[in-house]
Amino acid sequence: MLKVLITGPSLSDQGGVAGYYNAVLPFLRELDSLSIHYMEIGSTKGMGGSLYPLMDQIRFRQALGDTNPSIVHVNPSLTLKSYIRDGLFIRKAKRMGYPVVVFFRGWDKGFESLVEKAGLWFFRKTYLKADAFIVLASAFRDKLKEWGVTVPVHLGTTTVSSDLLRDFSFTKKSEKLTTEPLIKVLFLARLEKEKGVIDAMEAVTLLRDRGKPVSLTVAGEGAAMDAVREYADRYDQSKEFLFVVGDVRGDKKRSLLASHHIFCFPSYYAEGMPNSVLEAMAFGMPVITCSVGGLQDFFEHEEMGYLVRQKEVADIMGAIEQLIDDRGMLKRMSAYNYHYAIEKFLAPGAANYLAIVYQQVAALK
Repeated sequence: MLKVLITGPSLSDQGGVAGYYNAVLPFLRELDSLSIHYMEIGSTKGMGGSLYPLMDQIRFRQALGDTNPSIVHVNPSLTLKSYIRDGLFIRKAKRMGYPVVVFFRGWDKGFESLVEKAGLWFFRKTYLKADAFIVLASAFRDKLKEWGVTVPVHLGTTTVSSDLLRDFSFTKKSEKLTTEPLIKVLFLARLEKEKGVIDAMEAVTLLRDRGKPVSLTVAGEGAAMDAVREYADRYDQSKEFLFVVGDVRGDKKRSLLASHHIFCFPSYYAEGMPNSVLEAMAFGMPVITCSVGGLQDFFEHEEMGYLVRQKEVADIMGAIEQLIDDRGMLKRMSAYNYHYAIEKFLAPGAANYLAIVYQQVAALK
């Protein structure tokens, strides 16, 4: 049996990495070939207040001694704090003789340039010592190889919780797509300006000004919450078409995904593979988004929805308007996305994928 130590954010966090492991860990733990220990790190679970980065390093060393893992699996993003923290994890694990799998979750192009300008000395002393990588986009794989990685680089994906789809009937939803008069658009993600939330709100506001039957629900928490609430209060004082509902989980999240018709996520953020997009597809929603991260590798424009230019409100308006005016197209895209997601994105498949990577790394030792 392989003992695997996985480091990642608190499972109570809202972000996509926590969502991924909440979905996948139960299935990993059901596999007889694996014994999983998940170590929560970061500001939510970090100990020592402002010294939590140091405490994470101390706790990681203790976890290595306590678990004596067959494989260490770290989940960095290519951002400054994560890059350094997880790089030090890798260096420590390798010095103690443990194989390491690195699963890059996010990838900031600006920080990528900084890494190259500052020199790759830290990457060579840390990440280049790993035994395998998983990335969410072929562009990230190509960059790692450019930086000297010669070990296997696997192209992975995020996943959709099977429990999230509990009691969801796509047949019932599909029947309503051509009959419900109001088209309900959903934005569900961490609220950051760079994820395009204000752009989505502007697009829906302008469509309402033109008499289109459309509303937008904004769900999530984050740095842009004040700006989101201010926009909604200013442009929809009667609370008729811009609804800000904050953080949603469990049944409330399931209800929003089941009841909305279009998912709008015009992000220009440093995305890996936006989990919210995969969830929306699993609930039969056409998606309006930008070509970011791993979406570039599978998203089919005009089949799954529409790829729009970043920061272009007119593009978002046009995409939503096409789906309002052509309910047949809305229904076709809905069915395509539902069946694609069920085949590709459910958690059991993601767990089996990780298990295969672990077995391949173990076989090399």
